[in-house]
Amino acid sequence: TIHYNHLMADVKATDWFAQPVTWALEKGITAGTGGGNFSPSANCTVAQILTFLWRASGSPKPTASNPFSDIKSDDYYADAAVWAHEKGLVSGATFSGNMLCTRAMAVTYMWKLSGSPSAKTAGFTDVLASADYANAVAWAVEKSVTSGTSATTFSPDNICTRGQIVTFLYRELAK
Repeated sequence: TIHYNHLMADVKATDWFAQPVTWALEKGITAGTGGGNFSPSANCTVAQILTFLWRASGSPKPTASNPFSDIKSDDYYADAAVWAHEKGLVSGATFSGNMLCTRAMAVTYMWKLSGSPSAKTAGFTDVLASADYANAVAWAVEKSVTSGTSATTFSPDNICTRGQIVTFLYRELAK
C-alpha cells in the first residue's frame, strides 16, 4: 500500500522505487530532500546512506566521541557517522560525507552491519575474489538485495542514486 507518494512530488506510484521510498518515509529512514521531493535520481552520498542505515537501526546515540576532523556536531549526519565508526562500517580520521556512494560501498556497509556473514560467490566477472567487497557482493546477491547490473556484472564502481539505495535497504530490511 502506498501512502506517502502524494507527498513526494518526484515519486510516482508506478516508479520502480516507489514502494521502497514509501517504506523509507514511513519508517522515518528519510524525510526526503525538501520541497516535497525525494530526489530519487540524485547521487547518494556516504553521509546519506550511513544516515539511512543509522535511522533504520533506531537512531542510536553513539557512545564514543567524534573521531572525524571533518564533522561538526551540528551536521545532520554527525551521530550517524560516529555510530557508523563504532559499528566498524567506516574508519579513519576523516569521514568525507559528501563522497559519492558506489555500489560496492553500499553493499559493504549493509553487509558489515549484518555481521559480515559468509555467502557463496556471486560469480560476477567484474568482482575479483580478492576484492575487499567480494564477500559483501556475494551476501547482497544471496539476500536478494541486488542481482547485479547484468547476468555477469555487478558494476562495483557505479555511483548509487537515492532511489537505488532505498531499494537496497528495502530489500534487506523490509522483510
